[in-house]
Amino acid sequence: MAENYFATGGCLCGKVQYTISAAPRVMSQCHCDDCRKSTGTGHASNAFFKQEDVHIKGETSHYASLAESGATITRYFCPICGSLLFGTLSGIKNVIAVAVGSVDDSSWFKPSVIVYSKRKPHWDFMDESIPAFAEMPPPVVKK
Repeated sequence: MAENYFATGGCLCGKVQYTISAAPRVMSQCHCDDCRKSTGTGHASNAFFKQEDVHIKGETSHYASLAESGATITRYFCPICGSLLFGTLSGIKNVIAVAVGSVDDSSWFKPSVIVYSKRKPHWDFMDESIPAFAEMPPPVVKK
């Protein structure tokens, strides 16, 4: 039986793969220190989905850290190649943030919000048409 998916993706080595069955609820770009360090670049591009719509195949490792909000952010990555794949936030249940760089075809991605713009490196350009917040605004992902 052939299935239609909104998106597919996975890690660099192929040990972890996923399918996504519905469109994202929110798309964002974050320039906070933790996102920049976890991606190794100027920002993290994330698409937020209902957890039930993301189907993961393969084992991941994870690392949890405390966000400025006091919530715990848990980032999931491949234990073999280290590719960042997903994240969850303790304050938002049943939602998973997919690292858009791990998606096979991300042509649909367009952030609806940019957060922590005050920490953006000068060399990382932002789309001026996207609403940008110096810090974290009120919740952008509905529970």
